[in-house]
Amino acid sequence: LKLSAEGFFPLPSYRPLEFIPSSDAWPAGIMLDDEPRQFFGPSKDVGSAAEGAQPAPKIGDPLTAEQAESLMGLIGVQHLPDSWKQGFFFAGYQPYGLQQVDGGPCGVIASVQALLLRSLLERAGGDPAGVLKVDEKTRQEALIDALCEVLFRHAGDNKKAVLLIPSAAGAAPLNASQLRCLQPAVFTSFEQLHFHLGQRPYRDLLFNPSGCGVPLLLYSVVWSRGVEGIRERDVDDPKTCSMIGAHGYCTQELVNLMLFGRAYSNVFDGSKRLGSAQDGWYVMQGAPARAKVGFLSLFEAKNDCIEVGSRLKGPLSPVWVVCAESHYSVLFSADPTVDPKDSDRGLELHYFDQFGRQDRELRLTVLPRSLPDHLTTGFEDGESIIDQCIRTKWKQAAVDWNGAEKVL
Repeated sequence: LKLSAEGFFPLPSYRPLEFIPSSDAWPAGIMLDDEPRQFFGPSKDVGSAAEGAQPAPKIGDPLTAEQAESLMGLIGVQHLPDSWKQGFFFAGYQPYGLQQVDGGPCGVIASVQALLLRSLLERAGGDPAGVLKVDEKTRQEALIDALCEVLFRHAGDNKKAVLLIPSAAGAAPLNASQLRCLQPAVFTSFEQLHFHLGQRPYRDLLFNPSGCGVPLLLYSVVWSRGVEGIRERDVDDPKTCSMIGAHGYCTQELVNLMLFGRAYSNVFDGSKRLGSAQDGWYVMQGAPARAKVGFLSLFEAKNDCIEVGSRLKGPLSPVWVVCAESHYSVLFSADPTVDPKDSDRGLELHYFDQFGRQDRELRLTVLPRSLPDHLTTGFEDGESIIDQCIRTKWKQAAVDWNGAEKVL
């Protein structure tokens, strides 16, 4: 299989699902335009009798023109690519796997996928089948877990989460003008957010395949962290920073914001200073602590000025977002005995690309310090780019794809 910039091969043309809101989700007569309006109201799903019911979030006024311009300015494009217009949903290729419809939002979807897998590992209680053969109810709960991790515990610093929601049911906010229809729903606890993401209208907004769940999460993550906070405290260069870079792909800042709640520009451990006391210091920031899920990069394999530190190579859970050829995918172990910090013992990893239409399980056997005789470094041209990423952590590893075609 030859990996393009956005997956194994282009997907066939995708016909969006028609989304017809149910009568108990939206009030009758609402206009589907870009003008700011009042939030379309709480769902009848949410009531005091609901199990574990949580108070409704506080809904603020729609974004002003200035706020919308500021938010879109940090996103980094005048108009979000149409390829980003999709929700978070499972496609049926692998029970645990989310689906990416078109090229572009792979960094966001892979980050959510990694945290979803972390949740499944915790829920499985040591049983690999609880991850690899997960049932519908559990995977939906794990998806909500992942979004709550991103919004509340990461971007919201475990204090609050702000979910930007459209004031019109059919709105598709992809540019600054359209962002004026977004209203902030403020959640003050993890439990409150978790409960409401499983209820209408939030579940329809985020999990409708042809909806705008991915863009809404993008806006909400940035808004929860704070536009000015990202510019002033996080990024290396506040004048040029953006969440979306060339060709509509995610920047490292956005992926870091998703994975550990800071839009830092680097993936090394801690911070580094350049300069001198006389001329002044330039501070660059990387991973502030050991992350919940990890990160591996082909750029490091190619010595392309990227250093991935031990806090991302050895995360708390054996799950890694993999950046290779401008595309993000995921490696993980379903073995509960695997120590994510260990780089010396052999292990089995599962590879999943949410854009790859994987109809079979890809299981890789990794044996460190067992580099095949025909290789000198393991980073030669023509070697699988996934194998090369693996060798940035498991040095000189032999990687057996167990009969499957390698991702080249």
